[in-house]
Amino acid sequence: MIADQPFAESKKMRLLIGGAAVVVGLAVGFMVTAIPDTTKLLVLVVGLAAAAATMWRAEWGLYALIFMGYTRFSDVMVRNGAPSTAQAFLGLLLLVICVRWIIYNEKPEGWMQATVMIIFYGLIGLATLLYAADTSRVTSGVTAYFKDAIIVVIIVIMMRDYITLRRAMWALLSAGIFMATLTTFQQLTGTFTNDYWGFAKAGLQQIVAGEANDYRIAGPIGDPNFYSQVLLVLVPISMDRMWNEKKKWLRLLAMWSLFVCVFSIFFTFSRGAFISMIVVITIMLIRRPPRPIVLIATIAILVPLIGMLPETYTARLKTIPEAIPGLATKDVREEASFRGRSSAQQAGILMFLDHPILGLGVGNFGYHYQAYSQGLGLDGSRWDQAPHNLYLEIITEKGLVGLSAFVLLLFLIYRGIKQAGKNFIEAGQADYAGLVMSFWIGMIGYLIAATFLQLSYPRFFWVLIGIGFAIPNVAQRLIDQHREERNAK
Repeated sequence: MIADQPFAESKKMRLLIGGAAVVVGLAVGFMVTAIPDTTKLLVLVVGLAAAAATMWRAEWGLYALIFMGYTRFSDVMVRNGAPSTAQAFLGLLLLVICVRWIIYNEKPEGWMQATVMIIFYGLIGLATLLYAADTSRVTSGVTAYFKDAIIVVIIVIMMRDYITLRRAMWALLSAGIFMATLTTFQQLTGTFTNDYWGFAKAGLQQIVAGEANDYRIAGPIGDPNFYSQVLLVLVPISMDRMWNEKKKWLRLLAMWSLFVCVFSIFFTFSRGAFISMIVVITIMLIRRPPRPIVLIATIAILVPLIGMLPETYTARLKTIPEAIPGLATKDVREEASFRGRSSAQQAGILMFLDHPILGLGVGNFGYHYQAYSQGLGLDGSRWDQAPHNLYLEIITEKGLVGLSAFVLLLFLIYRGIKQAGKNFIEAGQADYAGLVMSFWIGMIGYLIAATFLQLSYPRFFWVLIGIGFAIPNVAQRLIDQHREERNAK
C-alpha cells in the first residue's frame, strides 16, 4: 500500500534515492550561491525537500499537498516573487502514483466514483461555453476547476489506510495552527501592517456603520470572511482531537489549534462565521457530550476568548438581525454591506427566474449584475457584485442542473462518511468514527458560511472534498481486513 511501503525498500531504490540525494545536495549548494533572492531560495529548498520526502514516503507528499493547499503556500510565494510550486508538485505526486503502480503493482483504487462525479460536475460548467455571454469567464473558471479536480483525485488515490487518514487530518490542523497562530499573534501585538510573508494579511475596514474603522485579520487569503470560513472547518476537528487523542502532547496541540482558530475567527469580525461556529460547536456538544473535565477545559478556552472581544465586535454582532427578514428594525439600505448583499441576492433571484435550467454561464453572474440590479435601487455602484451566496452562485450560473449535481456530490460524501463511521466502529476504531464525523461537522460549518459567501477561493473547498471522498475508501479497506481476520479465526 502507498502508505506502508517506502521507496527505499529495495536495493535498486536505495541506490536511486542515494543518487538523487547527492544531486539534490549539489543543487541546493549551487542555489545557495547562485540565487540571491531569499524567498526564491526558500521556495526551491522547501520544494526539493518536499520532493525528496515524497519519493521516500509517498504519503508525506499527501500531507504536504494538504498543508500547502490549505495555507495557499504556492500562491503566497508567487506574490513574493518566487516561482509557483503547485503544478510541479502535483506532477510529482502523479509520477509517484504511476511509479508505484508499475514497480509495486499498486493499482489506484476507490477513485472512480470521485472522478466520475468531479468530471460530471466540471462538464456541466464547460457546457455553459455554448451559451454564456462572456465565454472568457467560463474558460477561466473551468480551467481553474479542473486544476483543483486533479487535487481531489490525488487525495482519494493516495489516502489508502486509516493511519494516513488520521495524519492527513493533522496536516489539515497543522495548516490551521500555522495560519491562525500568525493571525492571533498579529492581533495581540497589533502588528497589522506586517503581513508575515503574506500569510497574515489584515485590512482597515468599517466594522459598524457610523463608527470608527478597525483592522480585520484575513490570513493568507486577504479577505476576512473567506479566511474565517476555512478556519471554521478546523474547530470541530480540533475539539474532537482535544477530547480523544491518547497522547497528551497531541491533546495540548489540539487545544492550541482550537484556541487560535476560534480567536482568529472572532477577529475577522465575520458575522456569518460567528453564526456557523455556534452551530458546529453546538452539534459537537450534542452529538457526543464530553466528559465533565474535558467540557470544563473547553469552556476554559472559550470563555476568556469571549471576554477579550472588543465593543466593536459585539456591536457588529448586534447588526445580525438587521439582515433577517421580519427581524430588521432599520432600513437595509443604511448599511453598505447589507445593501450590497441584498442587491446581489435579489438580482441573482431575477437571473435564476430568467434562466432556471442551465443558468447564465460559469463566472457570468458579475457580467449580468448591473443589468439586473439597476431597477432595484439598492446598489449605486458601477462595478460588478459577487453573489455572496455559494448556492445562488451555482443556480444562477449553472441553473438547476448544476445545483442538482452539486447537491448529489455533497450527498455522496455525506452517505460515504456516515457509512465509514459505522465501519470504523465495527472494526473497533470508534476514535476514527468520531474523527470523520467531526470532519463532516466542519464541512457543515463551511456550507453554512457559504450562504453568505460565493466560492471565490475554491481550492480550500476541493481539498476538503478530496478528503471527504477518500474517507469511505479508507473505512472500507479497514472493515474488509477486519472481517477477513475475524473469519480466519
